[in-house]
Amino acid sequence: MFTPIRQARASGEIVSQIERAIFSGELKPGDRLQSERELAEQFSVSRITVRDALRVLEARGLVHVKVGATGGAFVSEANLDSVAESLSTMIRLKRMSLSELAEARKVVEVQAVQLAAQRVTGAALEHLVEVAERGKQMVRDQGAHFDASMEFHVAVAECAANEVLGATVRAYHELIRGSLADMVDARSVRNAQKAHEDIVGALRAHDGDAAGEAMLEHLEDFEKRVRTYLQGAGAHGAVAKRRIPLTRAAARRAK
Repeated sequence: MFTPIRQARASGEIVSQIERAIFSGELKPGDRLQSERELAEQFSVSRITVRDALRVLEARGLVHVKVGATGGAFVSEANLDSVAESLSTMIRLKRMSLSELAEARKVVEVQAVQLAAQRVTGAALEHLVEVAERGKQMVRDQGAHFDASMEFHVAVAECAANEVLGATVRAYHELIRGSLADMVDARSVRNAQKAHEDIVGALRAHDGDAAGEAMLEHLEDFEKRVRTYLQGAGAHGAVAKRRIPLTRAAARRAK
């Protein structure tokens, strides 16, 4: 399956070959890779080089390593959480601004909700209604409603039955949750809840135009509030075009 490595950065080539085997289906979820010794012999490299490559593959969510007598490196099942985490890390490393993120939401989520109007299933709609109802019960608790609101938008994306959209929305909503939770007020909570209920109604009717209009209006209001919030931060000595903060781990990787 694999060929010997003859280059300086051997671990990178090992990663590439194993990735290709996974993406092509030659290696399937649950399959156990050869032992480190066997892989080292097959690639004509040291076990340390193989171990380095396996660490990279594990960090990317492609394999998981078990210890013990029945252990080894196994091909992982597809996990959207790891995709969302990778997107989140990319956004942080690129130091994208919160205003850019708010702007991008309109492009992604308006299209997603229109697609959802065509594809939403009974089970997905039922889950969305449950999330919206949960938010309705939390309108007096601004922090809790903000979390429920983020969950609502992820649920809308999932109604579109497109895993890339779902992972993308999940990734940047985690960043919004961590960066803008203190932006909400009683008025914005009421407006958000009303918008969520309008979106649910449009999806129930499979009305893509109405769903898109409701989402666009909702996100334009959010974008305005973000800009106002950031301008206020600038007036108090912060940078108005506030950047999404790096986590410590991301900062180390960026050096």
